[in-house]
Amino acid sequence: MKRTIMILAASVAMSLAVFAQTPVPRTTPAAPAATAAAATAPTGGTGAEGKVAVLRTDAFRQGLNELKARLDTLNGEFEPKRKALETKQANLENLKNKLQTQGNTVSAAVRNQWVEEATTEEKLLKRMDEDYQAEGQRRLGEVQGPVFDKVGKLLEGYCQQRGIILVMEAGAAQQAGVLIFAAATTDITEDFMKEYNKANPGGAAPATAAAPKK
Repeated sequence: MKRTIMILAASVAMSLAVFAQTPVPRTTPAAPAATAAAATAPTGGTGAEGKVAVLRTDAFRQGLNELKARLDTLNGEFEPKRKALETKQANLENLKNKLQTQGNTVSAAVRNQWVEEATTEEKLLKRMDEDYQAEGQRRLGEVQGPVFDKVGKLLEGYCQQRGIILVMEAGAAQQAGVLIFAAATTDITEDFMKEYNKANPGGAAPATAAAPKK
């Protein structure tokens, strides 16, 4: 049993799952007074006005300052548990290697003891891993949920201002086989992230203050 255990591995999948629940922006008939205002609304130069746009949510991990800061903090929170798992995994691998290389040089009783130890360690490692993954998914939802709530609300207004009638998540659409081609001008990812960071300027992690020189 050998695999890298990282909380970040789940972040993209969780991002897509949460984003999939974002309500599709609805357009309503504009009142005469609002028509002129809509005509002067900023387009952002996305090239997707009145058309379908694509959004790459996998870029949010690094592109949304608030999300990046939250996930970095979460990784720090899980670092001790991750290291404990890696240590136990390394111990199990060493025990299995000893069985393979020295198993024929010891008595049957000793070899059977090693086998029993390896079996017990493997079960413990599996249980620890399952607990780690379950807790990681729970905390990931707690950490990312508020951000993606904001994403959904901001995206609705963003699309209404620019006349975008439909947004497709690029990665999910490609995997599902419903997105075969999209012109670069329909990708609103960078522009949307810029607008999100502007609306949520406090998302960046605070810089560590340098120690005063003596």
